[in-house]
Amino acid sequence: MDFRIGRSDLLRGLYLTHGIADRKNTIPILANVLIRASGKDKVLFAATDLKVAMMVGGAARVGEEGGITVGARQLYEIVKGLGGEEVRLQRTEQNWLYIESGKTEFKVVGMSDRDFPKLPAVDDVAGHKVEVALLREMITKSMISISQDETRPHLASVLFESDGERATMVSTDGHRLSKVSCAMPEGPKLPAGVLLPRKGIGEIRRTLEGMEGQAQIGVDQGSFVLKLADVVLTVKLGEGMFPPYDQVIPKDNDKKLLVARDEFLEALRRVSIIASDKTWGIRLSLEKGKLVLEADNPDLGNAKAKLDVSYKGPALQIGFNARYFIDLLAEMGSKDVSIELGGDLDPALIKPADGTEYLGVIMPMRL
Repeated sequence: MDFRIGRSDLLRGLYLTHGIADRKNTIPILANVLIRASGKDKVLFAATDLKVAMMVGGAARVGEEGGITVGARQLYEIVKGLGGEEVRLQRTEQNWLYIESGKTEFKVVGMSDRDFPKLPAVDDVAGHKVEVALLREMITKSMISISQDETRPHLASVLFESDGERATMVSTDGHRLSKVSCAMPEGPKLPAGVLLPRKGIGEIRRTLEGMEGQAQIGVDQGSFVLKLADVVLTVKLGEGMFPPYDQVIPKDNDKKLLVARDEFLEALRRVSIIASDKTWGIRLSLEKGKLVLEADNPDLGNAKAKLDVSYKGPALQIGFNARYFIDLLAEMGSKDVSIELGGDLDPALIKPADGTEYLGVIMPMRL
């Protein structure tokens, strides 16, 4: 293998693949990126952890066909530090990779590409067109509530539902829930929905960063497939049954208030400085036309912020995790948000006041 490639093209391929390579796996080659040159002008970069696989095509001047695998993160850091516009990559004896750019040279230990896991075959997967910006926004808004508990894989995932006309993404960690829906007229038909695990959905979002136009998505043989230009990403679907989320969304909360999103978000951030860094607990005190946010911490002190709100109901005090509100409000683009409350032990329903089909549910906490 011997080829020359633009540094920016090489860096792009390594950026997209190095995050997937798994350095903690007991199989050493899974920490590597596969580099394979073919024909006169094609090169492939690929990485997999056996659940997520990324394949990135690129253009190069190929002098000799062939392949090699090299430590993904190490190679990415090397290429980031190179100063030349063009990089030469050559496999030498004993699977060493020779790297040359300008007056800089590296020789890096590699492994044979023959030992690299077989990459998913996706050429025949039926693709459904979707706007990149729309898919990216849905993922960003929904994944804030994904559980960090890998022992509960059904919660450490985003549920993706689509009937070919509309699509919905939902996540919950048992303490909060976020849900976003929108029109997706050419989307796949997934009546039962599929689970996209946390690492996989994160890699989908990272792949979509800075991209525009349309992508193709599909589900095939237990995997979600994303195709975008010369990039293909496959994510093995999660297992288990996602909770019946409609039962979690409050339907009868009768205490409704309207508050300016920016003011509420800033007040939450200020008051939460004093809150416990373990629970982030704050108290919301509500009365006619006023909302008071308060945090008490025996080690730090007390913080209080008052807001004018549109509210005509009875007085109410209720505790919440401030971080849950902050995460949710940061993703809402509307000027005002609607908050619907029940009793002091009932979950809060938060929605943008502009009618956007996005909502969050936050469970209360005792303070």
